[in-house]
Order: sequence, then structure tokens, then C-alpha cells
Amino acid sequence: MNQAKHILSMKQVKKTLIFEPKSRQVFFFASLCILFILLIDVWLISFGSWTHWPTLTSSYDQLASSFDHGRLSLDLKPDPALLALANPYDPAARRDLNALNDASLYQGKYYLYFGPVPALFLAIVKPFGFSEIGDQYLVFAFVSGILILQTLLIIKIWRRFFPDIPVWVTTTCIFLSGLVTPFASMLTKARIYEASIASGQFFFLTGLYFTITALDQDHASEKHLLMGGISLALAIGSRVTQLLPIGFITFMVAFWIFRKYFHGEPLSRIIYPLISLVSPLILGLAILGWYNWARFNSFFETGIFYQLAWTDPQKNFHEFFSPLYFFQNLYNYLLVSPKFRYNIFPFMFAVHGKIHSIISSLPLPKIYNSEIITGLLYSAPFVVYALRPVIGLLYRPKQQPKGSFGQSDQQLFNWLIATLLGCFIIGFLSFLAFFWAALRYFEDFLPSLIILSIIGFWQGCRYYSTRPGHRTLYLVVGIGLIAISIIASTLIGLSFGSPRFEEFNSHLWNFLQQ
Repeated sequence: MNQAKHILSMKQVKKTLIFEPKSRQVFFFASLCILFILLIDVWLISFGSWTHWPTLTSSYDQLASSFDHGRLSLDLKPDPALLALANPYDPAARRDLNALNDASLYQGKYYLYFGPVPALFLAIVKPFGFSEIGDQYLVFAFVSGILILQTLLIIKIWRRFFPDIPVWVTTTCIFLSGLVTPFASMLTKARIYEASIASGQFFFLTGLYFTITALDQDHASEKHLLMGGISLALAIGSRVTQLLPIGFITFMVAFWIFRKYFHGEPLSRIIYPLISLVSPLILGLAILGWYNWARFNSFFETGIFYQLAWTDPQKNFHEFFSPLYFFQNLYNYLLVSPKFRYNIFPFMFAVHGKIHSIISSLPLPKIYNSEIITGLLYSAPFVVYALRPVIGLLYRPKQQPKGSFGQSDQQLFNWLIATLLGCFIIGFLSFLAFFWAALRYFEDFLPSLIILSIIGFWQGCRYYSTRPGHRTLYLVVGIGLIAISIIASTLIGLSFGSPRFEEFNSHLWNFLQQ
């Protein structure tokens, strides 16, 4: 028995020594990719000026100042005329008044309904001499963090399951993950909406990374699960819609631990890892519930019910989520095509999604709306590769291709695919049922789908490894879809309106013509 373990250990060491040079190459080229993408991000968020980053909103800075002053409400006082209205939530009644739009008004005070976690970080740094910190800096910081976390996840999956995939293919996939929809549009419209979404997704990916790291060991690492739980709690505190996919991750971790350790292992192998993951989540939800209660006298009210928006939330609250929006949103998120204007840079322009029902027999509530958007199949066609691992999860051929996993590796791989798929589906479905469609919402569920797509692409590379001709054609098609996805996502992001975009596009187009 000991001799068998020694032989297995020697094989693992040999495998590590063989692929270590490739790992160093991947990390080196991935670092170059990150630096190059960060330069592109700076160029986008500054509208080509590099040094001047326009401030569109600074809402989190206002909330951070309130926190530093010991208050949960914003320092800005509502207009007395607004408070005198019989129904200040009616947009028609306050049309000519000075009101803070997209804030929550409750008992004569303004609050933010966005997750407070980004403001907590600002509240920590503001006392060190920082003046107003616009939300664009938060967007850039969290988008950069998402880029790094996606890169770490991709490299981890490559080293663990696909070390035979060429370094240049892996690097190209990392490049895709940092530039695909909707990063460009989020950077060119860097407001509190984008800051909240980016913060939630950054902490979600951080939690996913620690969780995968914890389970990829002989015994589930309590330390890594604790870090994962803290990160996932921060994700919910940034973006409450992350609660659903995070609940699914928690279920999948519990399923893995029970399945692996239930027979023949001490009970502590089950209890302690689960406590490490769940404790921060329970504590985070308790703090968030207290935060809601202290503001709105309700553990579950985030402020949406008291929002000053384009519609009356108290009158239409029951229509915010409905299965009636499912097919309409499915069309807008997948199939809305961009508008092409070949004589005006950036040539591809996002258009407003359809707000009139695409199914005549299924009328939509009047509050349904869509911002400018481009369907995923146009802005990121590479996602079609996500079908391959999903099909592989449901159907396994009798003859495994070269480079297939052993039984333990296959179980972890299947767990990873199921977890990514579940997080994507649950996140996507929640927005399919929402009355408002927007391109920025892609970031709430798209990273899981992009990683699934990269895995599917690599599976195809491995499948054709013994047929060079087919493999070359496969790679050409795959790289072509990567290029189309990057170019389309970037051009669509550039097409978003902003105070400086007309001048920026004009200067850039003149530069390209020189």
C-alpha cells in the first residue's frame, strides 16, 4: 500500500516538473495581458485623455462621508417642497422639483439602496486626506480586480485539468476574459450602478476561487473556505442579487463535502469546513439585515420600495419581477443586433432593446423598459463553446479522448462545470424576470459563462489533438470568434453616450485616418 502511494507521489512530482516551465510561461504572458488590458481600461475610462477621468456620479463617496460622520443616511437634505408632496414617489408630482434621483427617500432623509460594501472601503481611506472619490475609481478598481481573479481562475483550471493546452491558447483566452462584454461599456459609463455590479462580481469571483482551492485538496481546507465565505458575504453586501448564485455555491460545497467525507471519515471533516464557509455568510446577512432595519425598519427592505425613480415603486412594486418578462428579456439579452454605421466611428452602435412584446398574445406590464443593449450572440459569440462542457456533463462517451481525467479529477471537474453552470443560470434567470434590461447587468452572470466557454474551447482542442488538420481549423474558428467578441464588445462599449464621447470619437477617428 505504501509502495503504491509512493509510486503515485512520484508520478505527481514528475508531472509537476514537466509542466512547471509551461506554468511559468503562462504566468508571464498572463501578466503581460493584464498590463495591456489595464492600459486599455485606463484609455477607456479617461476617454482617451489618460489622466482625466470624468466623474459621472460620486454617490458612494457621499455614503462613505456619512459613515465617517456616524450616519446611515446621506448628508444631503431633501427639498422641503419634495417632502410636502402627498406622494413624493410619483415622478410626475416631483417633475419640477430638485430631487436626488435613484436615491431612497424615507422619513425625510435620503438613503442609497445600493450595497454598502464599496462605501465601507472608501470610509476607511477617506480620513487619510482623500477628497471626493468619484465612482469611476471604484469601477476601475473592481474591474481590474475581476480581471485578475478571472485570470487566476483560468490558470488554475488550466494547470489542474488542461496542462496539455498550448500556452498561447491559454493566454488568448485570458485576453478574451478581460475585454469581452460589458467591461468597455461599464468603464465608459462608470457610475454607482457599475460600481455596485463590479464590486459584487469581484467578491463573487474571489469567493469562487477560494472555494475551488479549498476543495482541490485531500481534505477541504477550512482556511480557504473561511476566506471564500468572507468574500461571498462581501459580494452580497455589494450586490444583493448575488444572494441566489451564492446560495447555489454553498449548496454545491455542502454536496461535495458530504459526498466525499460522509463514509469512513470523522464527522469533523464535514462540520468544520461547512462552518468555515457558512459562518461569514450568516454574519454578513445579519449585518445587512441590521443595516436595513436601522434605515427602513425592515430586515429585508434595501430601499427599492422607497426609490425615487422614473416610475412609482410603491404603485408598481408587484410588477418589478414577473415571468411575463422572460421571453422579452431573453430576446433583448441574446438577439438584439447592433446598428452598423460604417462612416462614423466606432461603426457598431448599441440600440435600445425592444420594449413592445415580441409575443402578441403575451402583453407586457407598462413599466417594462430596456436601455441600449446588444445581444450576447452579437457582442460575444464565443460563448457558444459553453455548450460543450454542459453536454459533456449530461452525456459521457464510452471512449474517453486523450488526456482525459482520472476518476477523482473527473468528479472535481464535473463539480466545477455544474457549479459554473448553476451560477450562470440562476443569475441569468433572475434578470430575465426583471422589468428592466440593461447591458451592465451582463456582468452579474457573464463571468461564469465565459469561464465555461473557455473550458469548452479547450475540450475541443484536446478532442482534435490527434488530428492536426481538424485541430488547425478548429483553432482558426475559435480564435476568430475570440477576435470578433473582443472587437464587438469594445466598439459597442465605445458607442455608449457620455458627455465627452462625441469629441473623443471625433479625435480618435481623425487619428486613425492619419
